[in-house]
Amino acid sequence: MKTIELRSDTFTRPTEAMRKAMYDAEVGDDVYGEDPTVNRLEAMTAELCGAEAALFVSSGTMGNLIPLILLGGRGNEVILHEQAHILHHEVGGIAAVAGTVPIAAAGERGILKPETVAGHIKENAYDIAHTSLIAIENTHNFEGGTCWKPDDLAALSAYARSKNLPVHMDGARCFNACASTGMSLGEVFSHVDSANLCLSKGLGAPVG
Repeated sequence: MKTIELRSDTFTRPTEAMRKAMYDAEVGDDVYGEDPTVNRLEAMTAELCGAEAALFVSSGTMGNLIPLILLGGRGNEVILHEQAHILHHEVGGIAAVAGTVPIAAAGERGILKPETVAGHIKENAYDIAHTSLIAIENTHNFEGGTCWKPDDLAALSAYARSKNLPVHMDGARCFNACASTGMSLGEVFSHVDSANLCLSKGLGAPVG
């Protein structure tokens, strides 16, 4: 009897064709930007997402930490959903590595509304940690795989920009969200300032 593994979408494995592609891949020194395969992957991803650039990293946690460090900043607050993967399942990196303070906000099935976020924003003051970033998740892993609808995404993005706050999207499963909503990656990512996109979720890639 064939068993279908449904505990996680990371149980997918590379096909034989993918394994052969890995074996035959051109390689070079990545530190000097001389790995042609990585360069092609980054360029292709940036074009697919309508982004200025893309960076290949080894894990989704790393893909979320970099924006938390660059856009959040040490000692500042990051607003995110109370069931966010970044908050509960990334070994406390949001605080321990990025040095940011997570502020958990409620939202039906993982979706943050502007009116909810508004109640958590702290303006600059000398004696408090101020809000520097809003982080969202698409699809939302621990809220049943909820996809952000275009109107909800546009509304939150517009509100964040009115407050001069960047938005980061944990888009680990954004390929799934795009398949469900019909939005392209470029459309989704046009509403955020940074995003993490996982190749290991449902696509059979071992890492990245």
